[in-house]
Amino acid sequence: MSTRTELHFHLLPGVDDGPRDMGDTLELARLAIADGTRTITTTPHVRDAILAEIPGRVAEVRAALRDDGIALTVHTGAELAHTDLPRLSDADLDAIAQGPAGCRWVLLEAPLAGGDVDGLRAGLAEVRERGFGVLLAHPERCAELMQADGVLDAELARGARAQVNATSLLGRHGDDARAWALDLVRSGRAHVLASDAHRPARGPVLTAAVAELASQGVDPARAERLVADHPRALLERGLAASTPARRAA
Repeated sequence: MSTRTELHFHLLPGVDDGPRDMGDTLELARLAIADGTRTITTTPHVRDAILAEIPGRVAEVRAALRDDGIALTVHTGAELAHTDLPRLSDADLDAIAQGPAGCRWVLLEAPLAGGDVDGLRAGLAEVRERGFGVLLAHPERCAELMQADGVLDAELARGARAQVNATSLLGRHGDDARAWALDLVRSGRAHVLASDAHRPARGPVLTAAVAELASQGVDPARAERLVADHPRALLERGLAASTPARRAA
C-alpha cells in the first residue's frame, strides 16, 4: 500500500459538523494513519468557520498530533460552497487554496439534495476567473448535476477535477450516488477519492473503497493512484485555472 493523501477531511475540532473536540480529532488522525494516510488537508465548511482563525486552529491540531506521537502532516484548507463566494476576497480564497503559486486551487463542493446546478456553474466560472483551479467535491452526491446532460463533462473539459467520496462507493449515500461514483471512476473522470471524514463514526475509508473498486473490476493499481499519486500531485504541482487570472487594478 502506498502512502495516501486525503484532500477532503474534516479534522478541526469544534468548527463545523466535524469532530466535536480534540479527542475526536486525535481519534480520526489515528484512524487515518491506520488507513495508510500520512497527509491530510483539513477542510472545514467555509460557512461555519471564521477564516482568520483556521491557521491557528490547524496549529493547535499539529501540536496535539505531535504531543500524541501521531506522524500526520496537516495542511490548511477549507470546503467552499458556491454560495460562499460573494463574501470572499481573492486573498480569502488564496488562504484556503492548495498548490504552488500560479497553480493554486480550491475545494468547491457540489451541492447535495436540491442542488443549484446553475449556481454551481456560475461559481465554477467565478473561481476560474479569479485565477484558481477547482477540485469539485462529491459530484456524485448531486443528482441534479449528474442528471444534467453534459454539464459535468463540460466543467471537467474546462479544467476542473472531480473528487469522489469513498463513502459513496461503499453505498453510504444511496444506490444512485454509488452507481454514479463507480461510473466516474470507470470512465476516468474521477481524479481523486477522499473520505470526507467528519467524526470517528464517519472516519477514513480509503482502504475499503479501493477494495470495493477492485471487487468491481477496477485495476487495484489504478484505484490506488486515486488516493495516493493524484492527490499528492495536486498538493505538490497544483492545478491551473483554465482562464487567466484577473489583473490587479
